[in-house]
Amino acid sequence: MLLPVIDVGLITFGLTSLIVGSKIVGDFTLPWFRVAWGAVILIGAVVALLGLVFLRKRTELWGRFAVGIGLLIYVAAIVMYIASGSSNSTLTLVLVLIRLVALSWRINDLFTEIGREEADQEAHTGGIPRAQ
Repeated sequence: MLLPVIDVGLITFGLTSLIVGSKIVGDFTLPWFRVAWGAVILIGAVVALLGLVFLRKRTELWGRFAVGIGLLIYVAAIVMYIASGSSNSTLTLVLVLIRLVALSWRINDLFTEIGREEADQEAHTGGIPRAQ
């Protein structure tokens, strides 16, 4: 129930990052990278939400992975921002790290569910892998 709400929040975050930009990311990267970073967050969140809604675990996994990469880039930019003397970004860092932990938890759950489904499928087909 909470995952779609979080995904909508990430879509809003990605859309805002794409339209308005992020000062933190923009200060340490080229202008095109800030746009690409916002697009990765936005597209990843949309793909994750679609995978969740249509029960496509692999699609959701790819979307969450893209969002995770985007958030890791954001964490690196925040750390560089803090290291350059702007300690007012510490709360942002903590909040993004909390989101990364929750994201990692869901990715781990998806890996477990996909593995279990593949093992069940293999058990039912007598070890013959299904065509992809």
